[in-house]
Amino acid sequence: MASDLSESSRTALDTAGFFAREHGAKLELLHVFDPSPYVPLALPASGSQLMSQAAKEMRETAEKGLQEQAEAAFPGLEVSVTCLRREDAGEGISEHAKAVGADLIIVGSHGRTGLKRVLLGSVAERVVRLSTCPVLVVRPE
Repeated sequence: MASDLSESSRTALDTAGFFAREHGAKLELLHVFDPSPYVPLALPASGSQLMSQAAKEMRETAEKGLQEQAEAAFPGLEVSVTCLRREDAGEGISEHAKAVGADLIIVGSHGRTGLKRVLLGSVAERVVRLSTCPVLVVRPE
């Protein structure tokens, strides 16, 4: 289950919990992050230190958020938490699923259309195109 830690991923979390319980499956919560948009482009010599620090803080925040989601949404289920640093979230999700031998990817969709979808992109759409296993896209309620 891929989570962007937003409220709109809640429906996808509920769906993942349902499938895990029904099939006695292990559940993995995955978050992909990219610190580069948050670090200035014209970095001084200490730029790599800034990038490393930003990545560390983003990873820690994401891991904490995923742990909180897991505890709230999946009591009694075996859940692991993974955070990946990648520029392309869709590619990161797809490649991680292949590497761990996932049977199913569950990902939420914000349901954007039109210009917002073109400008912001669709991680869910990219996961569907790149994945080698089935992908369940869950829209918010």
